[in-house]
Amino acid sequence: GVEGPINGGRRPFTELSTNVIEAVVKVNLIGVLLCTQEAIKLMHEQEGVEGHIFNTVGSGVKGGGTPGYVTYGATKRGLPQMTDSLVKELSEGVQGYDKKSTKGVANCHTLSPGMVFTDLLLNDSTKELRKFPFGVLAAQPEEVAQDLVPKILAVNGQGAKVEFLTTDRVLQKFFERFVLQQKSEYIDDDGNVIKMPGAQYADNGVRMLY
Repeated sequence: GVEGPINGGRRPFTELSTNVIEAVVKVNLIGVLLCTQEAIKLMHEQEGVEGHIFNTVGSGVKGGGTPGYVTYGATKRGLPQMTDSLVKELSEGVQGYDKKSTKGVANCHTLSPGMVFTDLLLNDSTKELRKFPFGVLAAQPEEVAQDLVPKILAVNGQGAKVEFLTTDRVLQKFFERFVLQQKSEYIDDDGNVIKMPGAQYADNGVRMLY
């Protein structure tokens, strides 16, 4: 998502310039549409190859409000619809048009990494946001990668929805925090990032991985 870098983080929708809104839509939605289109064409030309496209969804994808990220959320909400439509089109064709035979196969899926401690999440975040939901649901990049990579490699066919924050995981995290009263490994009771010994952190609290 580009709203963070361009927009400097969260900001009221009425304060965004037309240029920023257009840039977010162009990168997060139009860019994905165009790249997906080209990827499908390339995969269809590869003899005997079955390729997979994973469109990364984000905040707002399940319909929850994303104040401060109105444009970002709107673009991400469009990606599941785009993917579902492509799954149908690639599998069944388009009514009124002949379904063309292709040398290779293209499959489309959605990928949801959930809340990850990155610049986009922590830039301009408040202590209250860091306590909840970040301190309950957010994870470090390597934790998300360790969970998602095997799931991605195991995907077959069309239309997989690969998620880190599954319903079961969310319920487990809520149970651990609010019933068992377990504290966050990453955010303290005052909403500050807990810095691990030996690690380096940016000013916004993001742990530097390289």
